[in-house]
Amino acid sequence: MILKRRHPRTKVHHIREALWPSMGVARVIRYYKHRIARLPGTPYYIAAGFATGVAISFTPFVGFHLMLAGLITWMLGGSLVAMALGTLLSGNPWTFPFIWLSSYKIGQMLLGHENAKAEPHVLHHQFTFNDLLQKPMELLLPMSLGSLPLAVAAWFVTYYIVSGIVKRHKDARMTRIHGKSHHALPHAEKK
Repeated sequence: MILKRRHPRTKVHHIREALWPSMGVARVIRYYKHRIARLPGTPYYIAAGFATGVAISFTPFVGFHLMLAGLITWMLGGSLVAMALGTLLSGNPWTFPFIWLSSYKIGQMLLGHENAKAEPHVLHHQFTFNDLLQKPMELLLPMSLGSLPLAVAAWFVTYYIVSGIVKRHKDARMTRIHGKSHHALPHAEKK
């Protein structure tokens, strides 16, 4: 095949690239910034979808992130493609430990538990998988409650940033298009 790799990439290479890209994290961020800005639609449409995806990643319902975000995005009239990008980019193995720990701590404070201001790296209990199955509300209730303020804050911050990026990109694109059309007219008239 003409467009096939000479040395096909292995599964280990794909996993390594997903965890730490060889092109660098800054370049990946720039790539996704341009990718989001080029999505079709208004700045509200794209930013509402992306912000909803990011906000839902703060909830502890990992298996249901895409479904929940899709429902909320549909209600807000946002982009489902941008929502999927926001969910997948913000909810990943690098961010989940920080999200879960902070939502648990905030939930503990909101529930009024005494040791909520303890060291952030120490949980009050040593939770095991059996504990999660036998008494799920000890962990799920504080995380669900603590994720709400984080999700709302993440939605507004993300919406503001993404809508600005998309608006600047679309304005610059329209300026380029109008600039080319003005330059093309005199050449057409000379002929």
